[in-house]
Amino acid sequence: MELNCGSLNESHVGKKAELKGWCRYRRNHGGKMFIDLADRYGTTQLVFEGRALKEAESIGKEFVLEAHGIVRKRDPDTVDKNNPTGTVEIYVEKVNIINKSALPPFELIEEKSKFLANEELRIKYRYLDLRRPEMIKRIVFRDRLTKRIRQFFWDNGFLELETPTLVKDTYETGSRTFLVPSRTNKGKFYSLPQSPQVYKQMCMIAGLDKYFQMARCYRDEDPREDRQPEFTQIDLEVAFKDEKYIQDLVEDMLKTVSKEVLGKPLKKSFAHINYWDAMANYGSDKPDLRFDSKIVDITNEAKESGYNILKRVVDSGGKVKAIAFDADFGANGSNTDKNYMLKVIETAKELGLKGLTWLFVKGNKICSDPESISESLGSVSGKILNKMHAKNGNIIIICSDTSERMLLEAMGKLRKIIGDKIGKYTAEYEFIWVDNFPLFEKDEVTGKMKPAHNPFTAPTEATEKFLDADPANVLARQYDLVLNGVEIASGSIRIRDQDLQRKILRMMGMSDATIENTFGFLIEALGFGAPIEGGIALGYDRLVAILYGSGDMRDFILFPKNKKYESLIDGSPTPINTKRLINDFGFYTEK
Repeated sequence: MELNCGSLNESHVGKKAELKGWCRYRRNHGGKMFIDLADRYGTTQLVFEGRALKEAESIGKEFVLEAHGIVRKRDPDTVDKNNPTGTVEIYVEKVNIINKSALPPFELIEEKSKFLANEELRIKYRYLDLRRPEMIKRIVFRDRLTKRIRQFFWDNGFLELETPTLVKDTYETGSRTFLVPSRTNKGKFYSLPQSPQVYKQMCMIAGLDKYFQMARCYRDEDPREDRQPEFTQIDLEVAFKDEKYIQDLVEDMLKTVSKEVLGKPLKKSFAHINYWDAMANYGSDKPDLRFDSKIVDITNEAKESGYNILKRVVDSGGKVKAIAFDADFGANGSNTDKNYMLKVIETAKELGLKGLTWLFVKGNKICSDPESISESLGSVSGKILNKMHAKNGNIIIICSDTSERMLLEAMGKLRKIIGDKIGKYTAEYEFIWVDNFPLFEKDEVTGKMKPAHNPFTAPTEATEKFLDADPANVLARQYDLVLNGVEIASGSIRIRDQDLQRKILRMMGMSDATIENTFGFLIEALGFGAPIEGGIALGYDRLVAILYGSGDMRDFILFPKNKKYESLIDGSPTPINTKRLINDFGFYTEK
C-alpha cells in the first residue's frame, strides 16, 4: 500500500514509514519539534528529537519534505480526534528537504487564520489556495460528481463525443464570441464555441443518436457574479425522443448522483410549472420554491382604498401587486426591521420600481410604520389580508407600476433577495421544470421580436400557425430546469425542417445572404434526413456549487478568472506585439 499523509492508522504502529508532503505547521517545544506534514489526502504529525531535531530546525512553512521513521501511537492526551490520522505519529529518523518555499502570502490552515484571505489574492496564488483542505474537498467533490455523471450516461447507452473548439463565428445569434485569428489563413478567424449546439445537432443527423459531453464553452459577456468567460456544460442530445424522455433522464441522473455522491436521496419527482404561471406567481422564470411566498394581484383592492399613491397608479392603467413573507422579525415593527425595509426600498428603486410600501401583520391585522399607511387602507386591509392568506408575524410588500412586466420582474428579484435574507427554506434542494416558454420576446431596445432562447428551438405544433400573424403567441418546445432559484439547465426540441429554420432566422432580422453565410452548413445538413431530436445543457460549475452547498462557483474551478475576467495567476489578457499581429496573422494598421 502506498502511504500518504492521510493513510496512517494504528495498524501501522511499529512499522517503518516514508511520507512526502508539505510542512504545513511546526511547533518547537524545546528539545522536541512537531511538524504537520500535509498533502491532498490529509495531515500526519512528525516528531523530531535528538539528531533529527537538528535537521528539522531549518525547515520552514510549505517546505517540501521526505520523512522516514517509525509509526507510533500518540500519548492519549495528545490525540487529535478531528484528524483521521490523529491517533498516530511518525518518530522521524531521517528527513530530506526536497525543496524550500517562500513564505506563503496567506495562511493555508483555516483555523490558524481569523479571516479567509482576499479572493483576488487567493486567485493570484491559486496553486497555494488549492492546498487548503477545504479547497481540496471541493475539487475532489467535483471529480467524484463528474465520474458518476459520465458513468450514468454510459450506462444509458450514450456516446461521449468531442465537438470542435475552433468553429465558425455565428455572432448574429446573441452572445459575443471570442475570436481566434488563423496564421495559416491570414485575415480569417475562428470562434470559440458558446456551446456545441449546431455540432451536436449534426451528430443526430449523422445517426449518433445519444450524445453527451462535458463541454467547454466560451462567452465574451459582461462580467457578472455567477459568470465566467469559460465554463463547463453537461451537454446532451438525443434523436427520436421527446421532452419527457429528456426531462426524465436528467431527473434520474440528478437523483443518482445526489444519492450516491451526496448521500441525499431525492425522493420526489421534480415539479413542473408553466412559464406564464411562474412569471405571474413568482416574477421569475427561475423561481426559488424553497419558500412559498407568491405574488398576488391586489389592483382592485388598491383602487377601493384611500391610499392615494396606489390609486394614482391604478388610475393610470397600472397594476398593484403584493407579496407576503413569513418573517417573525417583522411582527413588532421595531426600528431594526424598519432599517432593513428602508434598504429594501432602496433596492426596489435600483430595480426600477417607482414605489414600494411595506406592512406587517400583528394581532391578525395589518399595521404600518407610520400608522397613516395602514389607516388609509381602511376596510380594504382585511380583504388584502384574506386574499394573501397572511398571518401574524408576516411582512407584506406592496409594489405598483404602469408596466406589469417590469413590475413582476422587479418583484421577482425582491422576492429572492428578501427570501434569502429570511432563510426559512422548506427544503435543501428544490428542483422545478419550467415549460411552455414563448418562442419570441420583444427586444426592449428595437421593439422587434427575437427568439427567447436560441433560433434552433422548434415551435409547438399547436401554435406554429401563429408564426406569421401573431408570433408573440407562438410557444416553444423549450424547457428549463431550476434549482433553488438558479437556472441550471436549458433545453429544447430542435427545428428539423430547412424552410422553418430559414423562416425563424429571417424573423430575427437576418437576410438570406447572412443566413447562408452564417448557418448555411447547418441548413444544408437538415436537408439530408434530420431526425426528431432534442437536448439540454446543464451549467456544471453552478450545479456543483449548489449541490456542495457553496454559492460561489469559482471555488470549484481550478484556475478561475476574477470578477473582471482577468487571470491574475498569469496576467492575461495581455497586449500582443503589433509586428506579430501583422506578420503572423495578416493584421494591418491604418497609417
